[in-house]
Amino acid sequence: MPRPAPASLQGFSEQNLKDFSASLAPTAVVAPPPYYVVGEGPHVTPDVWFAPSAVWEIKAADLSVSPVHRAAAGLVDASRGIALRFPRLLRVRDDKKPEDATTAAQVAEFYRNQKINHAAHVAPDEVEED
Repeated sequence: MPRPAPASLQGFSEQNLKDFSASLAPTAVVAPPPYYVVGEGPHVTPDVWFAPSAVWEIKAADLSVSPVHRAAAGLVDASRGIALRFPRLLRVRDDKKPEDATTAAQVAEFYRNQKINHAAHVAPDEVEED
């Protein structure tokens, strides 16, 4: 099945949304896999869950600690995860499988390495002692 074309930096067009819907529909599942760690609430609970089937390359303004989003939860803050600020789809990575996607540890490393100082959110076991 052909992959939808990437969205422009202005967001998804109606055609993009139709194409994504058509390409993802066969992967819809009743509930998330048990190993998914997700936040709760109406603004983070999707209408539909999908089995992992594609890798999307995303660009974001930066990464921030989030009480809602659960990426890399516990790796940079004891109770919060990491969120992407202003994410944009660059392309679908047909050369990668879902198991090749960025790991939670890599997301935490990206967060630590960004230029914005987030020293207040370093995990306690990572604080160096003098």
